[in-house]
Amino acid sequence: MKQYSYLIFDADHTLLEYCADEKDAFVRLYNELHLPITEQLLQESRILSEENWTKVGLYEVEKQEIQARYHELYRSHVTGIFEEIFNKYGCTYSPLLAGERFLTYLRHGGNYMPNAQEVVKTLSKKYRLAVATNGLTDIQQGRLKGLNEYFSDIYVSETVNAIKPTKAFFQAILNSANARPDECFMIGDSLSSDVAGALGAGIDACWYNPLGKENTTQIQPTYTIKNLDELLTIL
Repeated sequence: MKQYSYLIFDADHTLLEYCADEKDAFVRLYNELHLPITEQLLQESRILSEENWTKVGLYEVEKQEIQARYHELYRSHVTGIFEEIFNKYGCTYSPLLAGERFLTYLRHGGNYMPNAQEVVKTLSKKYRLAVATNGLTDIQQGRLKGLNEYFSDIYVSETVNAIKPTKAFFQAILNSANARPDECFMIGDSLSSDVAGALGAGIDACWYNPLGKENTTQIQPTYTIKNLDELLTIL
């Protein structure tokens, strides 16, 4: 078993439960706007969020044109959700302002994936830990605040000025941490972003695959796990 000294975790869908944080932000925004909150409204908002994320290309992080505009597209994705919701429910509030308010509320999230807190707490006693995440800096830092004590570094693409899976993103981490690729180990849920990006930078990578999805790509992670606590056996 290879010995690592620096563990790098993805944030969303690895440590943080994005859908739960998103739902909380929707509820707070709709309360502010006095929109009657129903399960149908929240479900439609989640579906639109997923559809808009796909439509603007935010899943296609391997494309240079998406990499160049990622954070701009992230914000437009949020505005697009409320353009459609407000049109359907007859709300006259500005979708652009609603998107800004939503992101403010999202910053206060902090719902965690199963075993995330316990695992990082345990691993932090033996390893140096970092977070590497695509997203907006103030939002990601806000959502991670409950885990701050366990991480020596938090790298957010908006601040790094590069996104996963680019080699520039991972090289920035290596330079900042003064670490060699062979000392590092990446853990994340995305084959195309976390695993491919890490492997491309010479860093071993673990695919966190809680749903047991089939790997239909050419990307071959160093390890695959279904539960975060499996890391305690691997490492």
